[in-house]
Amino acid sequence: MHARPAARTGPPTMTAGPAERELNRLGRFYAVVIRAVVVALCSLVSWTTTDQRDMLLSALVIVVFNVWNVFFAVRMLRRRDTWLLVADLVIVSGVCLAQVWTIAPEMQADRVNWVLVATSIIVVAYQFHSSLLFGAVATAVILAAYLTGGVLADLQDWAFVIPIGSWMAVEAFLGRGLYLLVRRGGRAADREFERGEQVRREAAVAAARRADEREYLAALHDTASATLLMVGAGVANRPETWLAEQAARDLEVIQGHTDPVDGEVDLVPMLRHVVDHVPLRIEWQVRDSVTLPAVVAIALCRGAREALTNVVRHAGVDTAEVSVHDRDGMATVRIRDRGKGFDPARTTSRGYGLTSSLVERMARLGGQAIVTSTPGAGTDVVLEWSDARV
Repeated sequence: MHARPAARTGPPTMTAGPAERELNRLGRFYAVVIRAVVVALCSLVSWTTTDQRDMLLSALVIVVFNVWNVFFAVRMLRRRDTWLLVADLVIVSGVCLAQVWTIAPEMQADRVNWVLVATSIIVVAYQFHSSLLFGAVATAVILAAYLTGGVLADLQDWAFVIPIGSWMAVEAFLGRGLYLLVRRGGRAADREFERGEQVRREAAVAAARRADEREYLAALHDTASATLLMVGAGVANRPETWLAEQAARDLEVIQGHTDPVDGEVDLVPMLRHVVDHVPLRIEWQVRDSVTLPAVVAIALCRGAREALTNVVRHAGVDTAEVSVHDRDGMATVRIRDRGKGFDPARTTSRGYGLTSSLVERMARLGGQAIVTSTPGAGTDVVLEWSDARV
């Protein structure tokens, strides 16, 4: 047999946000706890300070009612069931009708007795853990039971009982209004939170898109653009095998088919693969192995190629020196030439040259690129990244 799901009797029927759910939870908690405390205090104080018509029956009603209130509070905080609310309504109505035993004769209708205090807090509590329909029906039933119990107890006639007891309906109405205000505040908080989250998500997506665009433009500059610039500068005056191979490798890099995306890699073979295809004679000064995160190794290799491309285009020499070392957690790639050099103070380029391809890229990774050059004395490019592991 399939178990039937428990009927939901709580007010919210639509999907509530975190703030609204928390406020609903706190509302139910304080409603049932305050109800249990108020009923216990007013009933026990009344029983010990007044002379009931029947002390034994009065004590029995008060004890049973307080035990039920504790059970009701514990159960309601865990799970809201229809049978629990119906049973509670029956018991509360029975206590109202039992005023003939529990209310002292001197407690006239124009004076506040413990049953009126208890039922008043109960009808308010109903508004926080039951639906609008059940709250209204429960208030009407409890009010009718209280008025009937007051008349049966011969406290006063209907003309005096009704005005005092009917205040219970006003309290229930105010309780429902308070609940709706609390719930509306929770919804407003959820809407503001969702708008803030939406703005943060859009900003994160926009930042990620801009970062992807920068990386793509940098990769494009490091590969195809650099190769075309060398051709335009006259480095290859006739068909060269290395030029066709370089163009094929550029296409693979742009399409993202060559670079590892995560984990750690050995920088040295990656750097050798890149440098060996540059039309320069390279003087190597390298260690056997330098292990780095893949994204850092890729940036260092592309930065090295950019520096060597600038040597081919501008230095006027066919030799460059490449050194790699790792000291005290600082991985360093150095590219030096003894060519024409330039004056960095007079460099006005704002494109994807040394600034974007080297300095900005290394800065995004937490490293740095240092470019030193003097006219007639060559150029020295140092790429550094800390916390490298050998």
